[in-house]
Amino acid sequence: MTAALAPITDVTAPAGLGYQLALDGSASGAASQTFTATSDNPNIKVSVADGQFWTILVQHLSAGAGDPTILNEPMTFQFFPEVAPNTVQRITNFSNNGYYVNTGRFFPRILDGFVAQGGSNSATSTSSTSGVTPIGIEVNPAVDFSSYGQLAMANTGQPNSSDAQFFVTFGPQTSLNQSYTIFGQQVAGTSTLEKLSQVAVSANSSGEVSVPNNPVTITGSTISATNPNGALLIDTTTAGPGQTANITVTATDAADGTTAVRTFKVYTPGNTTAVRQIGDVLIATPPALGKFYGGTNTIEVNQVPAPTIPASDKIQVIVNGIADTIQPNPASLSQIIVQGSKANDDITVSNDVTVPATIDGGQGGKNVVKAGGGYSLAHGWFGSNTLVAGDGPNKLIGRTGHVRFRANANTTLAFSGNARGRSSSGQPLKPAGTYYRFVNNHLVPVLKIKS
Repeated sequence: MTAALAPITDVTAPAGLGYQLALDGSASGAASQTFTATSDNPNIKVSVADGQFWTILVQHLSAGAGDPTILNEPMTFQFFPEVAPNTVQRITNFSNNGYYVNTGRFFPRILDGFVAQGGSNSATSTSSTSGVTPIGIEVNPAVDFSSYGQLAMANTGQPNSSDAQFFVTFGPQTSLNQSYTIFGQQVAGTSTLEKLSQVAVSANSSGEVSVPNNPVTITGSTISATNPNGALLIDTTTAGPGQTANITVTATDAADGTTAVRTFKVYTPGNTTAVRQIGDVLIATPPALGKFYGGTNTIEVNQVPAPTIPASDKIQVIVNGIADTIQPNPASLSQIIVQGSKANDDITVSNDVTVPATIDGGQGGKNVVKAGGGYSLAHGWFGSNTLVAGDGPNKLIGRTGHVRFRANANTTLAFSGNARGRSSSGQPLKPAGTYYRFVNNHLVPVLKIKS
């Protein structure tokens, strides 16, 4: 066998809290791997969970169209004994004595976008008890509800009311922070969790639409000390908004000693004052630095995975190395506008971004403007501009003598123009210039453009 670790995408972790994520080493084929992790920022700490692994098998028969069938499909979690030792011991005992297969075997509550709650002795109600004295919550400021696949204990809201029921999150649930015990992270079987999120449900007695139309049951529950996967805990309790860290994770195959290394960034988002959303339009404008500013504003607009089940994306804007707190779902946007400053600006809209974008080099400076994966209009009239085509359909427009085009096959036209001032009535005159089309890997002048 050879050690393996899947790529890890950059993470946005809330300042003053934390984040937990799965480490996927399944490609190794090994029975077990160990992990180590380091951070180059002492305010953003990382550690590897050292608990055992809990695997439950889930079953659900479809009630009709759109309701998935789940046949003894697994979900595996790594425990956090360093965070919740009493809870981990309790769940381990329940698993070992067969409670989750023989008694508390139902998932009576599945609320899309929220949680799947299991461990009840009823297929339709969360009002059940194990008969074992409940315990209190165990919380850690660095372990919060910031992602999906987080394993936590249900409680009634009263002290010492954590019994046998647990829940698994479908995404961030900040309203639950520090009120419920998180005692593990899902490290395998995400497809099963996604199917759970799609189970057909009906209203319960209080009106919440969360009771499965057909029962969802636990058919297996086992504890193991070995697994090729793992969980990483990111502690941002001492980090302020706008910080970053480079994280290195190393997987080691326990059998042959081979290693696999992955690196990624952690951002604690902050208010850059450069990003705002007006309706369905996302606008980014870098700091208004003067034209004699010697540095360069860097603006990156990326489309990145959001920590949700089912999978979704978010638009992330990084301004001079700081991730902004405004991170909308791309489906909520009709357009992205990025406007440069009077200083130097390096503006990049990632090819992952398919939302239409208008990108302008600003009022001066030396600028590089890169279009994205959706329809893009890249513009650079003032200062010195390099306009770079993206993977989506794009138009490049700049001022003659002040612009360089880096077109591609997706460039529908490029225009190099000159301002003509204003007419006698004071209205601006249409610029004169040359249109180009991209033909055989070259920009070729054309005499006429159809409107």
